[in-house]
Parts: sequence; structure tokens; C-alpha cells
Amino acid sequence: MDATEIKSPLPPRKIEAEKPFEKEEVVETRNAPPMPEAPIVVKKKINWKIIFIILGIVVGLIISVWGVNLLIKNNKKETAVTLNYWGLWEDESVMNGVIADFESRNPTIKINYKRNQLTDYRTRLIGRLAKSGDETTEGVDIFRINNTWIPMFRDYLAEVPVESVKTIGLETDFWDVYKTDLKENGSWLSVPIMYDGLALFYNKDLLEAAKISVPKNWWELRSSAIKLTSKDGDTGRIKIAGAALGMSNGNVDNWSDIVGLMMKQNGIDLSKNNSTNDQSLEDVLKFYVSFASGKDNVWDASLPDSTTLFANGKLAFYFGPSWRIFDIETINKDLKYGITTVPQLPKLGTIDQSDDNTSLTDVHWANYWTEGVNSKSKYQKEAWKFLEYLSSIEVLEKMYTAESQIRNFGEIYPRKSMGNKLKDNQKIWPFVSVADKATSWYLAANTDDAGVNSEMQKYFGDAITAIKIDSDTTKAMTTLKSGIGQVQLKYKLKR
Repeated sequence: MDATEIKSPLPPRKIEAEKPFEKEEVVETRNAPPMPEAPIVVKKKINWKIIFIILGIVVGLIISVWGVNLLIKNNKKETAVTLNYWGLWEDESVMNGVIADFESRNPTIKINYKRNQLTDYRTRLIGRLAKSGDETTEGVDIFRINNTWIPMFRDYLAEVPVESVKTIGLETDFWDVYKTDLKENGSWLSVPIMYDGLALFYNKDLLEAAKISVPKNWWELRSSAIKLTSKDGDTGRIKIAGAALGMSNGNVDNWSDIVGLMMKQNGIDLSKNNSTNDQSLEDVLKFYVSFASGKDNVWDASLPDSTTLFANGKLAFYFGPSWRIFDIETINKDLKYGITTVPQLPKLGTIDQSDDNTSLTDVHWANYWTEGVNSKSKYQKEAWKFLEYLSSIEVLEKMYTAESQIRNFGEIYPRKSMGNKLKDNQKIWPFVSVADKATSWYLAANTDDAGVNSEMQKYFGDAITAIKIDSDTTKAMTTLKSGIGQVQLKYKLKR
């Protein structure tokens, strides 16, 4: 490259031009007599100032060329950073807006977002992560997992850097349930950018017609469900179901969430193997099964799935996460229904009948998705920078607004400080208002993981079916306890 074409990054300096060499005029005098002396030799004066200026310019140009070349090399290297991000629920149209904003602020980082379908997602993701470093396979740097999947992804989850934990505010401004679910050995393994849980949906028309109040505890729910159940006089088949509870055969949507909630409310800790836990667990399963058997019989196997039945106005009480609102209103946008927090149990004693609402538990259920970074990724620093951005208050609000343009509302905020922003939305406020009192376990519904949740659901489902058939629960409980132990050992469950 011609040095004269290089433009110095420094501002031009004004230099007074000097004549580098002044040519002295020799005047010849004609007719002058010859001089006897030796001829005079004129010495030209060296202008060192000019020489130093020229040398300075040359050195400056050399340094500039070196600096520009180094900058070009570094930029080329940095612009090659592309993060592959596997998501689940959000359309590219939602994510592209925040990604474009991030890239404009960080021009050396590009985000390649891919929305996946839930079917076989967990196994496909594990398979891709296992091939990290394989040049023939496109890697995954950031990925979404269910909160209960931490044990299955331990080998692939990078720890959240301490500085990122502080920058994001994970310890101070996020719902408490995250600390239990997403931390191991004092280190965060994931960053949540949403929340969801379980709430009680109820048909307003059915309750108003029967003059029944919204139940606060499980006994009120049980008695109300019995009163609201309507059966055909000739066939005995249920026409209006009181509550979608008691089965695990597939027509009670979110059944494992409901059972998990009851377990937590009844003080069961399955990380401990003792007789108290065993009895409490048996009590929970018997109570759950009672809704679909015996004299109660407010639900049975002949009914369609509970979401569809509720949407069609044929079910009084239904349990579901916030995203089920979209399903219900797609089926029947005119349905008159309300949503409230889940029923509770008495604080003292076991799951025995009580109408006392003065001393109820305040335990709720969480089932949500969270973002992790591949521990084998070459670009972890850039990945955490993106997740710091994605979990910020500013961007969470932008995402919620974008999501609300294509559906009724966006994903529930994961930050405590943002909870009140959703107070005016009475459909999701019941979830938000109790988010800081929620817990979870490995009975998360709708994860399709073919792993810890699916295996645990199989053992619990079999126990529910067996208890419904046989009043002698000994064999069912022995098999269930054995199954729980196998899953705990297989995935090294710590809670």
C-alpha cells in the first residue's frame, strides 16, 4: 500500500512551510580583475527541524498502518462470533426485535435464534450438546430448558459467572423458587427470563347459578364440586363435571402438577426416606383419587380432556398454568370464567377434612422454563453478555410488549420488582401474586422430556390407577416408593 494513501487517525497539524534549501545566487562581475585569493566555498545550512518533522511523519505512518492492520484483524476475529440460541415458545418475530437491538449495541456478536417444537426437544438438545466441538455439527451456545431438567443437563450447563449474577440481580430481584431450583453447590446454573405456575380456573356461570363461592381450601372445593356435578338420570354419565381431578389416564390435563402441589402442601420431602413421608404421600394420593371414585365421582375416564371440557362450559373447576388461557380462549372466546390461587390445606395435622380457613398453608406450584449456556461453548463470555441483556428490566418489558401483540399477554416477569406491573391483568395476577411462595418438584407437567418428569409421572400414574382399583394400597405404595428411589438414583436428585 502506498504510504501516501494512509490517513493518520490523528488530527492534521499546521506546519509552517519553510524553504528547505535556498539556492544562493552567484553574481558574476565582468571586467573585474582576477582575485589572487582562493575561491570562496559556500556551505549550505542543514535544516534539522524539517528532517525531524519528516521522520516523525514517517514513524507516525508506520505506527498507524500497524494499528489499522491490527484493528482490522481483531475486528475480523470478533465479528466471527455467532451464538446459536435454541428456544421453544417465542416466534422469531418476537425475538428478532430484541436480538437486532442487542446486535446494534454489540456489533461483534451475532445471535442465531431457532425456535424448536417441544416434541422430543429434550433428547434432541442433549444429542446436539453431546456433539459440542464436532466441526461437522452446528453447535448450541444458549438453550432453554425446564426448571426440573437441571439434573439431566448438569454436564452441559456452565455456571453463571459471579459478575453476571450481580449484574442480573439473581440473588436479589428474582422469585425465591429460582434459588432452590437453579442453584447447586452455591452456583447458579441458569438464568430465568419467565415464570409460570398453577392456578384454579372456575366457571362463573355455574358457580353463580348454584350460589357457590370460590373455594379457598380443598374441602370447600370438594364439597362444591360434588354439588356442581350433574349426571344423566338414565345412564349416570356425567354431563357437568365438578372438578377435573382423580385420574392420571390423560384426560386430566396438568394432573402431575396438581399432585405435586398437594404433596408440597402436605409437607412431603421425598429426599428423606421416613414413615412420616410415606403416610403423608399415601394420604395425598387417596384424597386425589377420591374425586374420581366412590360417592364423590365428580370426574371419570369417559370425559374428554379437561381443557376442552372447561372451555366448552361443562366443567366447574380446572387447574392449569397461565398459558392454558390461550387454549381455552381459542376454543371459546365467550366463556365466562375466573382465575384464583390454588386451594390450601390446614397448617396443622394431615390432609384431613377441615373448614377452617384461618390457618391454611400458603404453598403454591411453579413450572417454568429457563436459559442455560453450553459449558463446551467457545463463546461463553459473549453468551453471558447476551443473557445479561435479555434478563434486564428494559428488555423483559420489550419482550412482553412484543408477545402481547400476537397473544393476550406475554411471559410472566421473573423479577420481583416487576410483579406489580401485571397487577391490572386479573387473568395472570393470581399467578404473579403468589410466585414468591411457589415450589416445584420432578412432577412438572407438559415437559415431554422422556426423562426425570416422564419417569416419575409413570410411577405416580400407576399408583393412582392401582389405588383407584384396590382399597388395599400396600402394594401400590411399595411399588411407587421403589420407583421414586430408582429415579432419584438415576438422575442424582438432590431434593
